[in-house]
Amino acid sequence: MNEQTCACPHCNCKLGEHAVVRHGKHYCCQACAEHHPHGEPCTASSSCHCADKPK
Repeated sequence: MNEQTCACPHCNCKLGEHAVVRHGKHYCCQACAEHHPHGEPCTASSSCHCADKPK
């Protein structure tokens, strides 16, 4: 099991089985991989609010 954390700067989620790889970095979900362009929430955890943080 992978215990790495998401590459999104404000996300603390662990990478799961369905991590998204983009430009060689690993993200917990597609929203984090796309850097929340329209404020999409992190879908890996309902308690994560990384999309709310200023970029």
